[in-house]
Amino acid sequence: MDAGLAAVLGATVGAFGTAVTGVAAASFTYRSARRQVKAEALRTLRESRRATYTSFAEASGRYLEMLATTLTPLENVGRFPEEREQWIENAHRRWSKALRHRQNQVEGQRLCLALDATRPVSDAAEDLAKNCALLSYATRRAIAAHKGHDLDTGPIEPPLPSYIDLLTEGGLDPEAPDLKALQSRARDAYNAFLSAAAADLGENGMLA
Repeated sequence: MDAGLAAVLGATVGAFGTAVTGVAAASFTYRSARRQVKAEALRTLRESRRATYTSFAEASGRYLEMLATTLTPLENVGRFPEEREQWIENAHRRWSKALRHRQNQVEGQRLCLALDATRPVSDAAEDLAKNCALLSYATRRAIAAHKGHDLDTGPIEPPLPSYIDLLTEGGLDPEAPDLKALQSRARDAYNAFLSAAAADLGENGMLA
């Protein structure tokens, strides 16, 4: 082969090889960049959901605590007849405070969660909201029975038109439901939400 032709062929092959190598490098860089962008997007989404789940958990946990403090004076109404009226007023005041917390904090956080959560977490949040509402509504009825008249619920209407059906399905007496049993179910639903949130983020116990 002519030396000049060999030199041309060598240069051509070399240039082609360099071009192929450049394309491969560019393709690798592009794929790597895409993976990094995807990983960052997933991290951002996870952090956003973590904040949303935590806010809802904190608001709901506080709501359950406030309802628990409402049950205490109700339990004392029959034990201390001479202080009956005071215990009833204490229960009414604490229940009203819990209702305002639900209106101002829990409902707002629940709406944010509904927009950001995965289906399992959203379902767990709905179940928690239902059980909390049952406990609150039953507590309201118990206080109203002691006071002899219904209670003002503020701008939010009674949340569960199927209240009696839900209690009946749960094996509770609609006329005098066991408040402690409702409280226990609400706490179980709260723990189930924590588990669903932790599983969704891949960090067991993340919100517990």
